[in-house]
Amino acid sequence: MASVFNLNNDNHTLSYLNVYHCIGRSTTSVDTLIEAPEISRMHAVIQWHDRQWIIRDLSHNGTWINSQKLEKDSAHKLNVGDTVFFGSADTHGFRVQDLSPPQNMLLPVEQLTNIPENQSAHEATQCPIILSDYNLLPSAEQPEIALFYVASKDQWYKEFMDDADGRAFPVTNSDLLTFANQSWQLKLTIDNENTLHLAKTKLLAHQIKYRFNLSQDEENTELTITTGDEEHYLSNSVHHYLTLTLARHRHDDAKKGFDEYNQGWRLPETIANEMGCAIPLLNTHVCRAKQQFIEKLEGACDGEDLIERKGNRIRFSGSFYRIYKGSNLIVNSAQSKVPLMVLHG
Repeated sequence: MASVFNLNNDNHTLSYLNVYHCIGRSTTSVDTLIEAPEISRMHAVIQWHDRQWIIRDLSHNGTWINSQKLEKDSAHKLNVGDTVFFGSADTHGFRVQDLSPPQNMLLPVEQLTNIPENQSAHEATQCPIILSDYNLLPSAEQPEIALFYVASKDQWYKEFMDDADGRAFPVTNSDLLTFANQSWQLKLTIDNENTLHLAKTKLLAHQIKYRFNLSQDEENTELTITTGDEEHYLSNSVHHYLTLTLARHRHDDAKKGFDEYNQGWRLPETIANEMGCAIPLLNTHVCRAKQQFIEKLEGACDGEDLIERKGNRIRFSGSFYRIYKGSNLIVNSAQSKVPLMVLHG
């Protein structure tokens, strides 16, 4: 993510650029505020355009790059190491630190300041967290929060591992999140040029078929997902057994004659008791399952296409699934037969 190093601040702060980043003295309209009479309300703008960062001067008193005054309203390409000054050739300036493409990230709220002489700005500043579409924070091993993007809704959400209802709360740019006793600010790019979500066509629910392979002792569970002509293998994991457990409940309701809309809904406490775990660990398994599912299908589906929540209930979302225990087919929900891999145990 592009960043600049403040040359006129005794604290030597590092700042990150928005996709469209305004500099000026307007307290309501700019991203970087410079409170000085020689600075215009909207003095200059830095923008990610055509796969590069450019700057345009919009001011009365001018903008300088490397001691050269810019022509007003003309685009100038930025380079790493450039020094940029506003209002005069030697005041209110910064040095370009990085020019990476825009990325969604979390920025630490309390950055380190007063950088020692033997450290660079990059070394002394706590690094941002670069976000993928699904993130377990602070780590996948000990998550406190899931932060994820739902492409079908074009919306980011946060979910707390200790929430018994597994509620997903919408979040927006600049919102604060706290985990591991640290506060972070959400910085989202709003730029169609940078998104990868157009690369894959959205899969519909009926296009996703699931096959669970369960060992005879029920100690190992594998999941294979079939979408059209593609088959995706997900290796043995505890969260597959969670998904399988939910699929069994859905199958039980189907045998009782429940319609598809009402099949499989259970309280998280019920599933946690069956698996012998507490709610935070159950939620962690749910989030890990969704994360692997989304990553394997490269964003062509949402996590709710695997595990769905409604109110305080949860269920397996699939309509077409098979469950094998050893070599025996024990659940068949009307999907076509697929090659069998047998687990021994």
